[in-house]
Amino acid sequence: MRKTDKKVLILTGPGGSGKTTIANLLVEKCGFIKIDGDNLDTKFFPNGGRWFPENSEKLKQAHQKIFIKVKKIFNNGENDVVLDYIIFGNYLDFFEMFKREFGDKLEIKILFPTTEAMVKRDRERECWTTGINRISAVRNEFERMKEMVDKDNFINTTGQTPTKTFKKYFNYKC
Repeated sequence: MRKTDKKVLILTGPGGSGKTTIANLLVEKCGFIKIDGDNLDTKFFPNGGRWFPENSEKLKQAHQKIFIKVKKIFNNGENDVVLDYIIFGNYLDFFEMFKREFGDKLEIKILFPTTEAMVKRDRERECWTTGINRISAVRNEFERMKEMVDKDNFINTTGQTPTKTFKKYFNYKC
């Protein structure tokens, strides 16, 4: 039986961690509406560089735009929403903005396989690649936040297929 409490799920982690694959499974199997945060913030950063310090204010504007889109799609609890997004900086501020708005309707899951696993996945995919330097940098940023975000929100997907990860950590949402 389907849960009646609708959720906003922020699904994040470094490039190659499996966010998009898991988000697509949530859409396909559970009826979530997916928001691609990376695509939305590209309008602010057509040439990349989201993580550069000089782009901090522009990144905050992108985060605000993503937040407004999630809020609109969630529609006061009418829809389950999964936000697939690396975030690229100001992580704790981003999470806090969502916590204030969605409270106990919010879940944050950080896919966090080993760097080696993410680099391998990144190289194998058909779309753009992140590269080892950005994967390592983002992974290190998340590592420093483990205690502040709650380490239980971190999911090590190393050695798991997307289906296994979905069944183990996300199937309860259907």
